[in-house]
Amino acid sequence: MRKMVIWLVGLPAVVIACLSCGNSGIIPENDMVKILSKIYITDGITFLPEKHTLFGRDTIAYYEPIIESYGYTTQEFDSSMKYYAYHTEKLDEIFDRVIMELSKMEEQASINPKNLEEDQNTPTDTSENLWPHKTFWNMAVDYGQNRSLGFDIPVKGLGDYTLSFEAQLFPDDSSVECRMNAFWFIADNVQRDYRDVAKVQLYPKDGVVHHYSFTFSCTDSQYTHLKGWLYDNANKNQNFNRHAVFNNIKVTYKPAPKSPVRNLKDKKPIKAFRKPIPVQQ
Repeated sequence: MRKMVIWLVGLPAVVIACLSCGNSGIIPENDMVKILSKIYITDGITFLPEKHTLFGRDTIAYYEPIIESYGYTTQEFDSSMKYYAYHTEKLDEIFDRVIMELSKMEEQASINPKNLEEDQNTPTDTSENLWPHKTFWNMAVDYGQNRSLGFDIPVKGLGDYTLSFEAQLFPDDSSVECRMNAFWFIADNVQRDYRDVAKVQLYPKDGVVHHYSFTFSCTDSQYTHLKGWLYDNANKNQNFNRHAVFNNIKVTYKPAPKSPVRNLKDKKPIKAFRKPIPVQQ
């Protein structure tokens, strides 16, 4: 444990000196605790105790996979370390929590490298936003970039994917039956496309900001993408007046627990485009 404390005390200065500079956002304290704990665990597994040298190899190449596994870049981690190093009280609190977390692991696993490796392979929740575009859209101005505000998000694994956003449609918006339309998508190896039952949400045109949140449970390993449109419509002529705003668009992923889950790899794929089931307002 004394070795652990010495490592934690020396980490900030070395990391700040080694990592490249960046202007990204600050990583939340909870995630910093997880990342630093994982770095220590990985370091303890990779090196033999008598040859242990924390920064004896390229720091970024060594720790980048750990940082990215929590949805962040090395630049964001670097900026966060500098931020917390400046705010010493927050940094002390983070390291105190890391020590507590590692002490708990030491007690439970007796610092057994095999057990720790198994723990590393356990899926973790991520606050990473999987939404592939910018998070604010004024369709009157931005429609040329993405007319129906379509999205195509690769599946990260089995579990729950939550799509949340704010929509504000005004009375003079001329879209017909404007709606969100999202579904699980399967692209097979013979270039045929299949999609599962869609979730559909019609929007009121009252000029009021409405908050929406939908959870899509991926329980089939055949699914390859979560696809759809936030500004889907039934207009035959796409040259119409658009007056709609979408904001705070986010897609998050929560992995499924390790338990038997439906797997249809050996079964017939979904062969038809099923009729969407509207979501009641």
